[in-house]
Amino acid sequence: MRAVVRAATAAVRRRRLQSVVIGLVVLLASATGVLAAGLIATSTGPFDRAFARQQGAHAAVAYDPAKVTADALRGTATASGVTAAAGPYDTVKASVLIDGGRGPKVDIAGRSEATPAVDKLEIVDGGWLTGPGQIVLSAQIRSPRLKVGDEVGIGVLPNGASQPKLRLVGFAASVTGTAQAWVWPSQTDVLQAAGAETGRQMLYRFASAGTDDAVRDALATATASLPADAVTGSARYHAVRLEVNGNIATMVPFVVAFAVLGLIMSVLIVANVVGGAVVSGYRTIGVLKSLGYTPRQVVAVYAGQAMLVGLPAAALGVLLGNLLALPLLSQTEEAYGIPGARIVPLWLSLAALVAVPLLVGLAAVVPATRAGRLSATQAVAVGRAPRSGRGYRIRRLLAATTLPRPVSFGLGTPFARPGRSAMTVVAVLLGAMTVVLAIGLSTSFGVVKEHFARTGSVQVVVDVLSAAPEGEGRVMMPAGGPKPGETLDPVDPAAVRRTIEAQPGTARVVGLTRTEVTMAGLAEPVEVEAYDGDATWTGYPLISGRWYAGAGEAVAGSRMLSLTGTRVGDTITVSTDQGQLRVKIVGEAFSRAGDPTLIMDRASLGTLIKASGPNRFEVALTSGTDPYAYAKTLDEAVGSNAVIPVAAAEGSGSETLTLMIGLVVTLATLLSAVAALGVFNTVVLNTRDRVHEIGVLKSIGMTPGQVRLMVIASMTVVGLVGGLLAVPLGLLLHHRLLPVIAGAAGTGIPADVIDVYSWPVLAVCALLGVALAVLGALVPATWAGRTRASTALRAE
Repeated sequence: MRAVVRAATAAVRRRRLQSVVIGLVVLLASATGVLAAGLIATSTGPFDRAFARQQGAHAAVAYDPAKVTADALRGTATASGVTAAAGPYDTVKASVLIDGGRGPKVDIAGRSEATPAVDKLEIVDGGWLTGPGQIVLSAQIRSPRLKVGDEVGIGVLPNGASQPKLRLVGFAASVTGTAQAWVWPSQTDVLQAAGAETGRQMLYRFASAGTDDAVRDALATATASLPADAVTGSARYHAVRLEVNGNIATMVPFVVAFAVLGLIMSVLIVANVVGGAVVSGYRTIGVLKSLGYTPRQVVAVYAGQAMLVGLPAAALGVLLGNLLALPLLSQTEEAYGIPGARIVPLWLSLAALVAVPLLVGLAAVVPATRAGRLSATQAVAVGRAPRSGRGYRIRRLLAATTLPRPVSFGLGTPFARPGRSAMTVVAVLLGAMTVVLAIGLSTSFGVVKEHFARTGSVQVVVDVLSAAPEGEGRVMMPAGGPKPGETLDPVDPAAVRRTIEAQPGTARVVGLTRTEVTMAGLAEPVEVEAYDGDATWTGYPLISGRWYAGAGEAVAGSRMLSLTGTRVGDTITVSTDQGQLRVKIVGEAFSRAGDPTLIMDRASLGTLIKASGPNRFEVALTSGTDPYAYAKTLDEAVGSNAVIPVAAAEGSGSETLTLMIGLVVTLATLLSAVAALGVFNTVVLNTRDRVHEIGVLKSIGMTPGQVRLMVIASMTVVGLVGGLLAVPLGLLLHHRLLPVIAGAAGTGIPADVIDVYSWPVLAVCALLGVALAVLGALVPATWAGRTRASTALRAE
């Protein structure tokens, strides 16, 4: 055993270049594998893991404090089927006011502890409450304008009055979002303000909670002893889980695709590297056998050589993969509001530390076993030279052409080692295909972001607060409101429209009423955008059908059609407290979760809503108009606090899409580097095989530049074949992956999201294989060009 270890260690020191190549490939393979597998693992069921860790609430129930006492609510904690409960907590709906300005309206709960029996909060910044006068905000509503230690105002009453000042002491994450802010239970000026929308909250965990129906039944049992009208609302965890996992599911298909590509490429390259090391060491094998090494010991020497390099390289690769995963997993946590998803699971890193070196060892065993069967004389005689006759005819044909001699010599080189060249072609193919796929996915995701933002069509939005009379509860008002103590100035939406139309730079303007209606079969209300004029230019891409053209017609979002099983051409019935309306779906629009699910003409709604005018105007600008300068001027021209400060439409897109683009670029870069290393290894091995030939060619007058050209030319055929095959395969994979990703998101795909490859882009993609091949061949070609003829001849 000692002799085997000594021989393997000596081989690592003697063949430093091969050891470095093996180490780099193993390092990158480990990093890519850990990154991809880590993302898959953290993207599969992160909500379930966080829910279990934080003892999330199966149901968060809101009660009317006028109908039920706190003692009665405490009694529900011991009801049949309840395994744990927390509360009751006083709650209030209020606005978080930053610098005295407008802010989002949130649910605030009075809690003295961060980790009760149900809904344990994870502090992501700062600390927890220590007494009155403090507030902790949810990490999901965190703003760059807010930091721990700032003073935050709380607009308790609907008009923003009654504004206690609290010090922000931390940000926390609730896995089921039971509240968006927490104060000390004795903070009565917030929780029990006269005229505020107050309530009480209980949080439950049930013994049977496998389905939403089971949670509903368990909740009914727990609240059976309470007055029938005591419950004012409930949030069940299955609904939150469905939304979160639905978003994360969009990442899994392409991450799996990249992981599989990386695994196949790594196996091929590692096998090629180690196999080449064994083949180039036939003479050494002959010497070892002459010294008495058995076939098993010879195999152990080469497997040990690979393992000695692979073990530390795998460890560094696992570390690199974890470091690369940190920012991406941090984005995953921020995008989905799932705490604790910032690290790759430990078991995955340990598995990679075992699996990758084992893979390297197995890759060495196969070619080493073949060499171990040779006798000592055969191994010494075979040496590094390929068997005679391999590629001879092709090389003669190339020599008879008018190509420069270095080019014809180089083009014939791959045919001398067809097996090695074939594996290199596959590595280049996979590397180029990865880049083709990455280009397509990144472009497609960019188009989706543009469709979501619609900034190409709508550059400025104007929100009008007073468009709906008081009590019109179904009309959706924009976030924000008057400042504390302010009253709304009278405003006429028609006058706002005239001001917009008169503003220099206005190309188009259309008013819309954002409202909600109900639909049979859906528990949640259906969001509607009802335009009061031509809205064909507003930027909603159609997947199928057409834009609405008359009364009683509407365009539906993909997600609504998916959830309801409705198709284009079907007729649905929507209703409000004012009546019902039959609507025919004439088109399917591409829209994300939270976007309007029905788009129609305002006149079609008729008397179903009472809004006196539009509560938003969308504006398109003339070419060359600065939207920010336009918005500032228009805001001054409107001059009413009933119109939320006019804003240029922001194309922020989706955090999920930003995360996905980052993943695509990172994985494609890593896999391209692995492919280039595979080419590098092949060129090094081919150059060593032909070292004597290179010495002869130099001795008869071939210049260093011609030698470099010959070596680089030897890889152009490999690169060209790999690149040409990569284009159709990359296109095919792109066209297959996008529908899977869209299906996971519950939406269809517009044609322009799929058809993102232009002919110039495809032509460049076809040359990607050549670029990878040349990149991998540059360094060994330079070494070959610098080698002296006498040195090359002696090396043989």
